[in-house]
Amino acid sequence: MYPEGGVVEDYRCSHNDNQRGWVSTCTSIELNVALEEGYTVTKLFRVLEYTKYDTELFKPYISEFMAQKIHSSGFDDNIRNNKEAEDQFIYECDNNFGIKIERSKMIPNKGKRTQAKLMLNNLWGRFSLRNFGLSQCTITDDPAELCKYMYDPSIEITSIDELNQQILLLSYTKKKDWIEEHESSNVVISLWTTSAARIHLLRAMQKVVRSEGCTLLYTDTDSLIFAHPENMCPLTLGPHLGQFTDEYPKHDILEYVSGGAKQYGLKLLKKEYDRTRIYFKSQRDDTKYRCYQ
Repeated sequence: MYPEGGVVEDYRCSHNDNQRGWVSTCTSIELNVALEEGYTVTKLFRVLEYTKYDTELFKPYISEFMAQKIHSSGFDDNIRNNKEAEDQFIYECDNNFGIKIERSKMIPNKGKRTQAKLMLNNLWGRFSLRNFGLSQCTITDDPAELCKYMYDPSIEITSIDELNQQILLLSYTKKKDWIEEHESSNVVISLWTTSAARIHLLRAMQKVVRSEGCTLLYTDTDSLIFAHPENMCPLTLGPHLGQFTDEYPKHDILEYVSGGAKQYGLKLLKKEYDRTRIYFKSQRDDTKYRCYQ
């Protein structure tokens, strides 16, 4: 069936339960989804149970920077200059998510939008930032301080650079036996955030593969590429937090190829006129080519 994939209705796996199983660390919400899909738990090693939770802790933070992202994105093309539709969007942001939107601030600004996205995404990454293997540095002109670092058993000096005749730059890492958690370390918060996101993506994937005539071609952290019958998209699109949007609303995707994760190409046809555009994405950078027919 490679490379297009497919479903073999009468397939019977020749492996036993132990060979098919794996060890996993997951949240209860992911475990519940797995159980719903027919998976079974054969052995339980450890459970961390929390008796207290807070659904409000990050709401002000998310509301603030989500509002900044929306403001710097401007209104979507399909509602721009339609006052009734714009008012409805502003109302839904406030009513559904508590995000306050000001019409006067709805001005596209790529720089501000990028900054707002970084603030929204990097928070979770900071909580799960690894404690081991991170390089640190110090600048000194004091021989006594230099000796203190040189003979410190808890660190490994990786480089010493002479900035001038009096000043040195020392780079070092903490040895594994001496590692301490940084002040923001809380992997459980990141775990729950990414867990909920994976389930959200899974539900969308299931809608696609379980809809007649639809084929799931590719998924990434927060996106899907799939084929569906014309005017029969299985997903509900929208402009709000948690909803999917069409990345190329002005184009039809004629062809799709992929070499693996974060490596794919699209052949796009502009709907307004007969012009094709080739778009390639790789893990290191995005490359865009245009050709005309």
